[in-house]
Parts: sequence; structure tokens; C-alpha cells
Amino acid sequence: MNTAKSDKIVEKFRKQKVKFLRKNYQFTGDFEATPEEIFPLLCPTREADWIPGWNADLIFTESGYAEDKCVWRTDENNSNGDGVWTFTGYKENEFIEFVRFRDDLIIHAKIDLLLQDDGTTRITWNVTTTALTEKGNKMVENMPEGSVGRGSVIDMIEYYLKNDDAIGVPTHGH
Repeated sequence: MNTAKSDKIVEKFRKQKVKFLRKNYQFTGDFEATPEEIFPLLCPTREADWIPGWNADLIFTESGYAEDKCVWRTDENNSNGDGVWTFTGYKENEFIEFVRFRDDLIIHAKIDLLLQDDGTTRITWNVTTTALTEKGNKMVENMPEGSVGRGSVIDMIEYYLKNDDAIGVPTHGH
């Protein structure tokens, strides 16, 4: 097999002076709720209900809610910053997987939901961030790596499940 062209691409990559960084981190949370109760919250539309400052512009979805290959955009006013997002894996009540494209980073995340023997649900976020530029390298350098315990998103979901409102937002009727 003639691999001269592909060999040149690999050689060019190996000779690059600037190497782009990548970090992986993971966090988990346990909830007094079923996957069926939690999964619908993991949606670019529904996140507006439980993440303070969340807003998204839907680009492609048949239903208006989370679904396989759904695409949406967030801008700099979003609590999570700007980016173009797409689901790359989706199995209702079991997992979602998405990629978020930004100018300097690509973020790949998989969120797994597991019903445990005691009736609670464990959610695990596995996140991989890859720099695309030198500015991205600086951003990745400051990110956590490995198991980071409990992410703030856990607190937001937990609060919403208990209070039917976003954390830091007055509950209805008060």
C-alpha cells in the first residue's frame, strides 16, 4: 500500500513546535430521582429551567428538545459561554454525548445515567477538552484533570429536582 501522502501528514504533525494540550476530567453525583426524571433536564432547551443564565439558540432539532444529532448555539451572554454544540450520542434515560466547538477549544462530554440498586441515580460526566490554539493551551492548562468530585452542575440539578426552580432564583409563590 502506498502511504506516502498520509506519512507526510503524520511527519508534519510530529514536527510541529506548538503541541496542543488535552485534559480529561470526571465528576459524579447521586440523585434521589430516576433516570426518567433526570434525563429530560439534559437538554439545550430545558437547561434554561435549571441553569441560571442559560440561553440557547436552536439550530436543528425536530422536536425543539434534546434528540440525537440536535445542534444549538450559545453566545457570550450564556452562563456557560459561547459555542456551537451538537449531540454525538444519545440513548434516552441512559446517556448523552456532545461536542462543543469554540474558537480556541473543542469540548467532548459524555453524561451517563445509572439507576442504582437503592433506587437513586448516579450521573457521571466525562469531559475531554482539547486546545485548538495557543490561547486554548493556556485555557486547558488551568483546567482540572482526573476525578474532580462534585461539579456545580450537580448542585443545580439537585436544587431543581427539590425546588422546581433554578438555584438562586426565588421559588414560585415566594
